[in-house]
Amino acid sequence: MISASLVQLDVQSLAPAENFRRIHDFVAAEAAKGAQLILFPELANTGYVEPLVPGGALVSDVPHFGAALYEACAAPDGEEVRALVALAARHRVHIVIGLGLRDRLRAGVMRNASLLIGPEGVLGDYTKIHQWQNEKLFFSGGDSIDTYPVFGTRLGMQVCYDIRFPEITRILALQGASIVTSVWASFGAENAPVTDEGLFIHRAYTRATENGVFFLSCNRSGSRGGQRFFGRSCAVAPDGRVLGALDHDREGVLRVEVDLAEVARYRSFTGIWADRVPALYAKYLNASPPRDSR
Repeated sequence: MISASLVQLDVQSLAPAENFRRIHDFVAAEAAKGAQLILFPELANTGYVEPLVPGGALVSDVPHFGAALYEACAAPDGEEVRALVALAARHRVHIVIGLGLRDRLRAGVMRNASLLIGPEGVLGDYTKIHQWQNEKLFFSGGDSIDTYPVFGTRLGMQVCYDIRFPEITRILALQGASIVTSVWASFGAENAPVTDEGLFIHRAYTRATENGVFFLSCNRSGSRGGQRFFGRSCAVAPDGRVLGALDHDREGVLRVEVDLAEVARYRSFTGIWADRVPALYAKYLNASPPRDSR
């Protein structure tokens, strides 16, 4: 059994020192409660990009938001990431965290990433492939999908908008993932009602049941520039059972238990892997679109 904590953090824009301070506090507190795996949202060190929406206003009082965002991003091998590794080692936990990262080689280039950090170091590094709206103005997209050994299984990561592309979760499952994490900074207009209170559960349920994986969905909280981050973090078992969910957009922690034996039970009962016909699917995935017969 794996004890997991999903931290629905209120991230401060362009304030990495304060954000990391609070991240360290949450790790210490959740480890003391028995957490073995601790999740934090997308861009937990930098806050979200600005303008938040196309055509929106710049909220931060900076002359050049891109330059300020780059300064707020962490270096992949820098002090902030090393401190997270030391934190994981001190508390004997694993951390999945969404971070704005500087490119290792190219100055000024940034990645919207999710890191898997354990007591031994950085165990996994995923860069968001599908960039949402204004993210494209700042981040270089990812070009690889991988899983990483942890807890006697494999874990795969994705970020926010990636969930709308089922290929990501399927590829992770094909690579042996039993746990898939999704870190978010998903938001909507602050003065508008939430159109679907169960949106994050619906999406997590779909990805979990079609692949037979545990799907852990950690969104952020807080408001910025007339937009409200939805929160509503949730965790869903391979059979679609909701392990837990926060029904609000306030800061909070969702604590759940993950029993990896459920993966084999669900997959063997349903046959979702034995019944696949990948050779047939491949014929259509690579086929040219039909010609107009008119």
